[in-house]
Amino acid sequence: MNAEDFKLAGASGPDHVSDRVRSIPLRDLLAWHGFTLKREGVSFRAKDDRYNIVIHGDKWFDNRAGVGGAGAIDLQMHLCGGDFRTTCRVLAEQFRPTVGGLAFPESRVRESFPTRRSFEELASQYAVPSESNWPIAHEYLVKTRGLDPDLIDPLHDRGLIYANSHRPNPSLVFLHRTAEGKIEGATLRDTRHESTFRPCLGNKMSAWFSVGDPTNAEQIVAVEAPIDALSYYQLNPSNQLAVVSCGGCHVPDELLHQSYMRCQSFVVALDNDCAGERGWLKAWDDTADWAGFKISSDCPRLKDWNADLISMRSAGQNHHMALSHA
Repeated sequence: MNAEDFKLAGASGPDHVSDRVRSIPLRDLLAWHGFTLKREGVSFRAKDDRYNIVIHGDKWFDNRAGVGGAGAIDLQMHLCGGDFRTTCRVLAEQFRPTVGGLAFPESRVRESFPTRRSFEELASQYAVPSESNWPIAHEYLVKTRGLDPDLIDPLHDRGLIYANSHRPNPSLVFLHRTAEGKIEGATLRDTRHESTFRPCLGNKMSAWFSVGDPTNAEQIVAVEAPIDALSYYQLNPSNQLAVVSCGGCHVPDELLHQSYMRCQSFVVALDNDCAGERGWLKAWDDTADWAGFKISSDCPRLKDWNADLISMRSAGQNHHMALSHA
């Protein structure tokens, strides 16, 4: 170790420095890099034209790159490259010591944390139920998305799917529930088919929209979006199956853990694209040492499960028409 390295490490040695910089709050690190963080339930999101990073405690995942890790060193290397030693040096030089570890000087941290809006507050603005708008949403699900009313209607009757009060184009609201049944979030989907308005409100790390009963099912299937969950279940109907929408291509740790504790088999069924493949590989890697955990993948033939459903229904209708003209 040269003199500069010894000065950086301090009397406790280089391992102590790496432990300290690894524990730098991820929110402070992202603020230092110029990100504005937005709270999403118990998590935070930092997004620009290159990154779409979600942090939950000391863990992070970049949805755009399909990679994740834990601690400030991993995140700094993801953002800037560089080797382990250089990364530790940069973090140690930029973040000053505090009583509990290291933190970025307050004078240089941007005001990146707007006042938190609760799910209830967000829902009162974006997810107000409107029964008069339900026929529009129902027609979109049945005619545009090819979903069976016998699957949709019971979920609507239970209040788990409904239309919001927006006009002239209402959004579908798919409620997120915890394992205890508490509603803590929602996914919205515009009824204009090409719209990209698909926000998640509140908690999506430990509360999800699901088709089937995740608590008692023999098998959990993780998909990316609520309409994928409906489509997968329609393609594979079973009382022993629960299909859970993850709100993206990252399978939440809590969902995997709950399935493991219940001795359920687990299927990662994300979209047929690079992000979906990375999401599957990460779920596989994260659970590789879980003794007895049965995890596998299922992939749609086309882009996603709704595309497969529409294709299958179209093929069936064409076959029926061919028979009728024979």
